[in-house]
Amino acid sequence: MNDDMLLDDFERPLADLCTDDTLRAIEAGASADALWRAIDGLGFTDALLPEAQGGAGLSLRELFAPAFAAGRAGLALPFAETAVARALLAAAGQREAGGDGPIAIAPAAAHEGDAIVCRDVPGGALAQWVLAGSQAHWLLLPRERAVMQPGAWRPRVSATLHWDTPALAVARFERGDADATALCNALHAAGMAGAMARVLELTTAYAQDRRQFGRPIAQFQAIQQELAVLAAVAKLRACEAARGVAAIAHAVFGVIGITEEHVLGFYTRRLHEWRQAPGTEAQCARLLGEAVLARPEGLLDAVRLRLAAAVHD
Repeated sequence: MNDDMLLDDFERPLADLCTDDTLRAIEAGASADALWRAIDGLGFTDALLPEAQGGAGLSLRELFAPAFAAGRAGLALPFAETAVARALLAAAGQREAGGDGPIAIAPAAAHEGDAIVCRDVPGGALAQWVLAGSQAHWLLLPRERAVMQPGAWRPRVSATLHWDTPALAVARFERGDADATALCNALHAAGMAGAMARVLELTTAYAQDRRQFGRPIAQFQAIQQELAVLAAVAKLRACEAARGVAAIAHAVFGVIGITEEHVLGFYTRRLHEWRQAPGTEAQCARLLGEAVLARPEGLLDAVRLRLAAAVHD
């Protein structure tokens, strides 16, 4: 199945499920249980599982299209994280431990004495389970047994979670070669791309409809330039793009864009939250810089021979 088919098959039902009113209610603290059952029933949360285990046998790359669609729809639940977590659990022979509920992923759990702390977990307040990267292992922890602190960007959706002891984990298995932060980076980048696509749609439509001095504001050169920048920036690095996209969109919408009544904030808050989730743009830049500086050929040749070549491949 190609990416366009995957995107279409998931995006169409999502449009009906993730209405503005539904998104607004969940962001305000309403239960997301019914929405999750409907999402899970579409079958995409098991897409990475082998066909013999009821999945579609998709690769992580092929999950990009559904993850993009989820971001574009404003889905607050950790859909892509659940798909990856179920695949990891299945590979470890512990698929049943996660049940059918949503699973958030915390790639870098901190140990504070006997306690485990996962900070600012996207979708953590809505998840039934959290798959936490703890040293050389994955721990599947029940969210209901955690002490929760509201997330910075979406206080009723995401959370910092504290467990008194690792013994609360219902599953524990080795991480092996899996890079927890890299997995989350890939999932967040796909979701951010979808959210930015929706922000672009909202902003462009508003600029076409909003009239000032007798004509749509989209006809003003300054707005045209802003929209052009937004469209171009959205195709660059996800974290850097998210900052520019959110700022430009809110500049176009003005005060109405920050009100609870408007849907724009659902997407821009998620973009900012994704930017702050491990690894952040600063962490990624540092890793890239260290890798380049470690090359024996030196900085200029590394950029010229390796990074530039990779862009054109």
